[in-house]
Amino acid sequence: MIRILMCTFNGAAYVREQIDSILCQDTTEPFELWISDDGSSDATLTILREMEQQYPDRIRVSVENPPTGSACRHFLTLFSEGAAEHADYLMFSDQDDVWKPSKIRKSLAAMHAVEAVYQNSTPVLVHCDSEIVDKELHPVADSFVKYQKMTPSRCGFHQLLVQNNVVGGAMMINHALAERLVDIPEHAVMHDQWIALVAAAFGQIRFIPEALYLYRQHGDNVLGADRGSRIGEILGRFGIGRKDGRSKADMDAHSHAVYHELFLQAESFNKIYGAQLTKRQQRELAAFLRIPDEHRLVKILTIFRYGFTYNLLHRTIGECLFIG
Repeated sequence: MIRILMCTFNGAAYVREQIDSILCQDTTEPFELWISDDGSSDATLTILREMEQQYPDRIRVSVENPPTGSACRHFLTLFSEGAAEHADYLMFSDQDDVWKPSKIRKSLAAMHAVEAVYQNSTPVLVHCDSEIVDKELHPVADSFVKYQKMTPSRCGFHQLLVQNNVVGGAMMINHALAERLVDIPEHAVMHDQWIALVAAAFGQIRFIPEALYLYRQHGDNVLGADRGSRIGEILGRFGIGRKDGRSKADMDAHSHAVYHELFLQAESFNKIYGAQLTKRQQRELAAFLRIPDEHRLVKILTIFRYGFTYNLLHRTIGECLFIG
């Protein structure tokens, strides 16, 4: 049985359309939709309760009280609340996407292909691409991965410590992985990166090179898709030609905050899973956590020695200049 986890917050404008797209999946595999609301003040909860009454065998609605306050903590909290119980597989849904009819079926086929190679006790994460659309579902880009210049093949534990390549709404995980997610980290950048880290450390990650859902891009997204050229990225980092008007000082502060969150996440990972890692993974994690206290040259040497690099050269150069 597949359980789909959806977290909502003030999503009345789009949530009904997303739920309808999930209910119209072309799979014969039994599935259910667990929706958790984080204290919406609009009509979201009214819509959810209405659809729960309409589909009582498919939809279960709950409310976080008190609210968790973030999408990351909201999703991860569901595991401590028993979201994985009696479920063979779990998927994650944003409130404003639209799933193509084949999303469950093709995700499950990819999952079964990986599980056929490894033992059933192996944690597995599979994830897919998506199409980017505007709020009215007009096409923006046919591949989120290409639009964001992502490299899904970079799914090693050491790589995911610095750069996430997994999107929450694209994921399916098996029960073996879900069982490892009960402990809520004190710090996590986002739930998808945290889950990907756990999968990389203890199991397998596979990418489905097909867009299986529509990622709706609008002004209220928690995380949006933004495309820019490599030159634009470099200039933007120094506050040149930015549409948002942020200066170099603003970008310096932003970089500091991003890297700080990565190190806090790594510390939380070490507290929960450190003793369970292989010796090699323990060395990698320890080396990563030492970076903030090292001199610039040692930071750079550590980045290249352990492969704590980004997928594009100019991003890695920026990392060497600004990390820690």
